[in-house]
Amino acid sequence: GFDPCNYENVNARVYLPVIAGLWKQHELWDGTYTFLDWCDAVEMIEVKIENEARQADYVKSEVKT
Repeated sequence: GFDPCNYENVNARVYLPVIAGLWKQHELWDGTYTFLDWCDAVEMIEVKIENEARQADYVKSEVKT
């Protein structure tokens, strides 16, 4: 199966908007965004990831039938 590589020196959840390509690293600490902005961004990214996984599972189940 798929065995993803994990970050060793970075808290991936803290940097999720940066990893997703939505924000630049300095925007986490320079005042561009607030903590609530970060919470919203993380929620949006996690929902998007979950919906993509659900869609892939659905497509995969449809191909089997």
